[in-house]
Amino acid sequence: MLALAASRIQSPLQSLIEKLNDVLSSTQTLQVRLTIAMKTLAQDMGADTAILYLLTPDHYLEVYACYDSVTPDHKKIRFRVGEGIVGLIAANGKSLICDNISRHPNFLHRPGIADQVNLSLLGVPLISSRGIIGVLNLQNPPSKPFEVWREKSLWEVGNYLGSLPDLDRFPALNSNDGKIEGVQTLQGTSFNPGIAIGTAVIHQPYSWKESAFCENTKDESERLKDAIRNMIESIDRLKETTPNLDKHTEDVLTSYQMIAADRGWVRKIQEYIQKGFAAEAAVQKVRRHTRERYAQIGDSILKGRLSDFEDLASRLLKHLSGKDAVSEDLPESTILVAQNLGPAELLDYDRRFIKGLVLEEGVHTAHVAIIARALDIPVVGRVPLLLSRVSAGDKLIVDGALGTVKVNPKSEDLLEAREKIVQLKKGQVINKELQDKPCVTQEGIPVTLTLNAGLPIDLHHLEELHFEGVGLYRTEIPFMMRSSFPDVKTQTEIYRDVIEQAKGLPVTFRTLDIGGDKVVPYMWRVQDENPVLGWRAIRVALDKPAILRQQVRALIRASEGQDLRILFPLVTDLTEYRDARQYVAQEWERAKQHQAVLPKSLSYGVMLEVPSIVDQLEPLLKEVDFISIGTNDLFQFYFACDRTNPTVSNRYDPLSTTFLKYLRNILYACNKAKIPVSICGEMAGKPMEALALLAIGFRNLSASGPSSGALKKMILSLPLKEASTFMEAALEDYAPTLRPALLDFAKKHKVFV
Repeated sequence: MLALAASRIQSPLQSLIEKLNDVLSSTQTLQVRLTIAMKTLAQDMGADTAILYLLTPDHYLEVYACYDSVTPDHKKIRFRVGEGIVGLIAANGKSLICDNISRHPNFLHRPGIADQVNLSLLGVPLISSRGIIGVLNLQNPPSKPFEVWREKSLWEVGNYLGSLPDLDRFPALNSNDGKIEGVQTLQGTSFNPGIAIGTAVIHQPYSWKESAFCENTKDESERLKDAIRNMIESIDRLKETTPNLDKHTEDVLTSYQMIAADRGWVRKIQEYIQKGFAAEAAVQKVRRHTRERYAQIGDSILKGRLSDFEDLASRLLKHLSGKDAVSEDLPESTILVAQNLGPAELLDYDRRFIKGLVLEEGVHTAHVAIIARALDIPVVGRVPLLLSRVSAGDKLIVDGALGTVKVNPKSEDLLEAREKIVQLKKGQVINKELQDKPCVTQEGIPVTLTLNAGLPIDLHHLEELHFEGVGLYRTEIPFMMRSSFPDVKTQTEIYRDVIEQAKGLPVTFRTLDIGGDKVVPYMWRVQDENPVLGWRAIRVALDKPAILRQQVRALIRASEGQDLRILFPLVTDLTEYRDARQYVAQEWERAKQHQAVLPKSLSYGVMLEVPSIVDQLEPLLKEVDFISIGTNDLFQFYFACDRTNPTVSNRYDPLSTTFLKYLRNILYACNKAKIPVSICGEMAGKPMEALALLAIGFRNLSASGPSSGALKKMILSLPLKEASTFMEAALEDYAPTLRPALLDFAKKHKVFV
């Protein structure tokens, strides 16, 4: 009777393993048995498709058995180890869950099974006693994503299949076979410019053996409180022992501390403890839940917030175990390599030895990236397959400007990198030499150079080359770094700090460009099919006017006695500008009624980012004080080309004759109306593109600090009259790009590009 009762309450996973065992115990051929097993697995786990890849002697992962309810007939596809998502799972020996494989950086389409580009996937490696022998995948349409809890079940199935004696005849990868060795150049994303040469040190997050349950929930709860208190105190010590941190970087660590003490986060951990889980198990469960929730949101900006929670969870586990922070002997020149990293984790290391940072994940607005910028550490992030391609002790060259990492470089690569480092230092000297020189062309024609910024830490560039002001201050970035919406007082302090650091130079504040794919953590989310074309920027502000009014109220307070310049983003229709301006007028009147000290002047501007507003330029120019052209969005909307999609992003060139003529027509209209116009997109910061912009008549460029030295050097070396004559002739004919012709012009006239 007891045995019968036990069999009735067996877990779903045990039941599935028994079903598979029955199927695989038959006398049919191995391939037939495994094909039936795939059908059983798919149906039991709610998948449309189940695929078993096994390793071939030439190290390919080839489909051996498959059940596909969508396309019963399929081709036998294969992937090399490390190639595509299947190859990635084998190379890393890690499971992977993905809501849409087409968005994964390692996605590679092979026509055959479930022949769709958009699929949700859950995959695990098949690990035998000899090593990895294959990969087991489940697939569904994106509308049926796999829940995270199924990952553990598939792992168990993979372990069961990997132990089958029938699979001993298939080859296996040893622990190093999945590694991609030798000289490699890995492409990522620039988070902070600079060049560094050093030895790879792999950051090891704290790991622990999970003890699921506790006997005394009260004691366990107190243990958690003590660990949290010790953790916050240790972060305090980090702040005290980290020299030369500016106010904003201190704010980052303070914000990080606020997350550590977040009541919601702590409460969720305590809830698991009250259910009988040990503190370590409770922390891990909340950690998994947080990662799952952020993965479902899918917003790249929020990945920075996720890394903070990951860091805090690891740190809390250390304090629960009584272990100290990092105490590692580092090479003299260390390149820190990690999947992701929190700001305090970076500061745990001895900063004297950290020369560069490389991340497999991350975003440029993450707290760790901001701390690294403050410490002047080159950072490359979002490097696919980083941890499978880099081993501890590898020699690395990190180029933060290009977003590249060279692994085990050749001697000539090292010589080139050292020369770049020398040139970079010379460039810093050049910047000092250029600092007091007026920004004029060879004929003495003045060019206004202003700064693009998004954080107070960026404003130190103002003094490097004597910028004439801040041409674009992106106000949304501080919002993304907070756990709650900043009130008027907090915003006022932020904007007043920016104005003070500008030291009397004009600052153009762009109102919040949030929404779409830039969703702040505490904000409601609209599920847009195409976020860039969806609910964002001025659309959010007009639908939720309290956001705009509070921001304007803070700007008015912060600009007491100063000139206030407000720029509205993504305006697509004249009525949107008028409505937004009306809200500003209401706040201005409110400030007057409260007898507040008003700004000395108020100027309104619009960013030209959408072709529709360009067609309304004539009436718009009668109502604005200045125009800024955001070439990033304008270019992608002009060509209907997603600039973040590598398949199409290089198909069109902003230096095409059609786009340059389009920009020139905007310039002509602004000049005719006597309205100042500037370029504040990426084109303004690249010497070649800036050469073309100056040649067609633009005289006001707004660029980021790191690109400004090369930009000013180009301007000083430019014979503008010859460039204008050249461009006038070049634009008479059609050309998909003028880049080669412009390069020839620059070489002929010795223009620095």
